[in-house]
Amino acid sequence: MLSDRERGVLVRIEQDLSMNDPDLVRLFQTLSHARTPRRPVTMRAAGVVPCALLIIGLVLLLLGGASTMIPIVGIGIVLTLLALALAYSSGAERRPGPA
Repeated sequence: MLSDRERGVLVRIEQDLSMNDPDLVRLFQTLSHARTPRRPVTMRAAGVVPCALLIIGLVLLLLGGASTMIPIVGIGIVLTLLALALAYSSGAERRPGPA
């Protein structure tokens, strides 16, 4: 925890740097934008179709693996990858994060 005096010193240093070195400020802004995800991608936010495809694909993977039927495993893999692609490309809206 910082004292009020230390916080004031840090604020003054930050203001000084932002006024005297705009390149450094731009660098930190670029780094902060690169680190924050553009949008959270979750299966729940993707909707019902990708979730259903994922469940069906995983069940087919298990059934095909248990019965050693390669075509069923292949279909399960394709459905699982399709579900993940749909979830990633879906229009899941961004939830506001901390400022």
